[in-house]
Amino acid sequence: MRRGDVFHVHWPSFSYTGSSFLGTLFKSVTFLLLLLFFRWRGIKIVWTVHNVWPHKGGVSLFNRIMRTMLCSFSTSLIVMGDSAKQELIRNFKAKERQIYFIPHGHYKDAYPTSGLNVRERYGIPDNAYVFTFLGRIAPYKGVEQLLASFNELRDEQAHLLIAGKPSEEFNLDLFKKGIQSCNVHVSLNYVKDEEIADYIRCADCVVLPYQNITTSGTAILALSCTTPVVAPNIGLLSDYLTPETSVLYDPLEAGALTRSMREVRAKKSFFQNAEPYRLKLEELNWQRISKLTQEVYSR
Repeated sequence: MRRGDVFHVHWPSFSYTGSSFLGTLFKSVTFLLLLLFFRWRGIKIVWTVHNVWPHKGGVSLFNRIMRTMLCSFSTSLIVMGDSAKQELIRNFKAKERQIYFIPHGHYKDAYPTSGLNVRERYGIPDNAYVFTFLGRIAPYKGVEQLLASFNELRDEQAHLLIAGKPSEEFNLDLFKKGIQSCNVHVSLNYVKDEEIADYIRCADCVVLPYQNITTSGTAILALSCTTPVVAPNIGLLSDYLTPETSVLYDPLEAGALTRSMREVRAKKSFFQNAEPYRLKLEELNWQRISKLTQEVYSR
């Protein structure tokens, strides 16, 4: 790489965290030396902050130090909402002048349907209301809470579909104990790219009960498929999920997830209006995002 080139970082924790203490020590020192070398060579460093804190490890002194160093070495920081900007300044001593807002792009037409009938695969009636969780199943994603809330609905016409591969940290035994209804359908495998749109379009609602998150590609994927979302009002989710497309709840309020699932179920026809989804996707246009990214690179 030469002076003026750009080194763009997306998920830095994978570059500085290993599977052991020695592995982490080696990777973190190597990562910092690489950043130092790039700055010495006049190479620009840009970090797109998908998550303020990494999913694995979360808030810790080590992550604070590494991310503070990354901010100090970075020429520019890209955030997808104002609250992330404030967190970078507060937690990692980032400078306001180096932070730029670029929204997360949509997934419209990124995942064409394959023609798979997901309801038929899982034996779900065509007239059933389907809540869907899609994606990697990890402890911070609140899937156990989703199961408990679905059980509280006591709605024989509602079905819950959970599809995704569990992470190593996920307590699978505890999860299985929470399945108390034959209306719960589970696939503990990666969803193939060519089937992702089929799973989303099978859903009447996508439920994402995250315990911590900055932004969510799955939420934006649901919007791209004109599917409403139930999610906690945390991170940047409220920047993307409007009252016309989603129901956001207070994760600290008892029973809030269950009530939100009941609300989106009761307002099914309201959330079928495609216009609010179209308007939001216009804001997340990739041509605009490309132009904004090029402007950051040129600074």
